[in-house]
Amino acid sequence: MSNRVTIKDVAERANVSRAAVSAVLSDKDGKNIRVSPEKKDEIIRAARALGYVPNAAAQYLKSGDNNHIISVFSYEKVSPFNTNSEYYLFFSGIESEAEKNGYDLLLLNSFAKEKKRSTRIRLSSGAIMIGVDRDDEHINSLIKQGFPLVFVGRRDIKGLENLHYVTFDYKSAVYGILEKLKKIGSKISYVSSDSYISEPSIDKSSFLHQGAEELCLEITDYKVKDLSEAEFLKISESGIIVFDRIFLIDLFTPYFNKFDMEVGKDIFGAVLEDDWPGGHEDWLRWENRRMELGSLAVKHLVSLHSSSVLPNSLIDIPLIDAKSALKD
Repeated sequence: MSNRVTIKDVAERANVSRAAVSAVLSDKDGKNIRVSPEKKDEIIRAARALGYVPNAAAQYLKSGDNNHIISVFSYEKVSPFNTNSEYYLFFSGIESEAEKNGYDLLLLNSFAKEKKRSTRIRLSSGAIMIGVDRDDEHINSLIKQGFPLVFVGRRDIKGLENLHYVTFDYKSAVYGILEKLKKIGSKISYVSSDSYISEPSIDKSSFLHQGAEELCLEITDYKVKDLSEAEFLKISESGIIVFDRIFLIDLFTPYFNKFDMEVGKDIFGAVLEDDWPGGHEDWLRWENRRMELGSLAVKHLVSLHSSSVLPNSLIDIPLIDAKSALKD
């Protein structure tokens, strides 16, 4: 049972109505309700004696005066404080830009009870959403209600045409990778995960195959989970490997070592991601601009409260040359 002191408790101690207490403690006495100076003093003394603390969330919901809170709504089971998470830098960029603009952050996730989501998210003046396992129905309902939100990493999605988003320019980056790899050879092994395929992976794969066709490159697709030696030898035959995710490189590294295959000499390739965990400097990849994307999301959300709304944005992600894309 909660021991929180309520307006009702203060009203009973001061022997006044709850409406009078609410008017006095919210500095609205004299507007919709009149409270005498004597009763006002009694209410203030009663509140102090009981240790009454206003429920800020309830005040925001009632008054709508919530323009300095941004919800960060994650569809992933990650903590923004976990530096080992691939989402950490997004959160860092959001936090930094929010602070510059005088906003506080309200961190929410999608694992609470369904009926509580909209209520919690409406404690803020808008939301930044992140994660691949999104709830389109939930998002669409908020959009229809005119609730300001910006998605990090989303693109044009059927059924969510009015969704505001910021994302990376994957197409330009993938095409840039193919242009570099074409100088090495015409056959590419494309490796993706057999356990889980996300929307960004589907997008990048589409750009990869589209670009390969335009550049007359041959791509063979492989899905791996627990890489066997036989699979490794088959995939590495092409001499060029493109990995969908950074963690897939770690599955191949023991076999590169076992067969004395040197990246940039015996094997070439790239990864369709930035090296957010570090340790993959030998592979062609793109620049890590996650903090900038998080920051941009805040700028877009702030713009939704002004007359100068920013259009959906694609952030350029320049490539980082590496041994895997250089051939003597």
